[in-house]
Amino acid sequence: MASPSMVSAVTTSPSAGSEPEAPCCDPQLAAVTAERKRKRKESNRLSAQRSRARKQQQLDNLTKQVTALRARNGAMAAAAYDVERRCAAVQAENALLQAMNLELGERLQSLAGLIRSMEDATMYHQPQLLDANMYNYYY
Repeated sequence: MASPSMVSAVTTSPSAGSEPEAPCCDPQLAAVTAERKRKRKESNRLSAQRSRARKQQQLDNLTKQVTALRARNGAMAAAAYDVERRCAAVQAENALLQAMNLELGERLQSLAGLIRSMEDATMYHQPQLLDANMYNYYY
């Protein structure tokens, strides 16, 4: 049978963590267990610190990205406004040119009609050429 000191060294009770508690009777085993626990806590602390640093870096990157996108959005909005303004100016100029084209077309038709009228009038009323022999003046 096992001795009582061996039974106490082997018997462990579960603690709040996943590792068993260090036995109360073996100081060397207790020191090793405490050192493992301390190293695990330190490792967890460093891991949490790295995790927070990564999250902070991600947040900083996203903040920079938001700033850049807002600036780009503002520039694009200004460019869109400029294009709309120039488009309105071109539309106004186009309307003016269309009105001028209509007016000039009407003037051209009027002048063409006037020319036709003059040609018709000269066709029917052509003066006869005077012959120098027609008028003989005797003095």
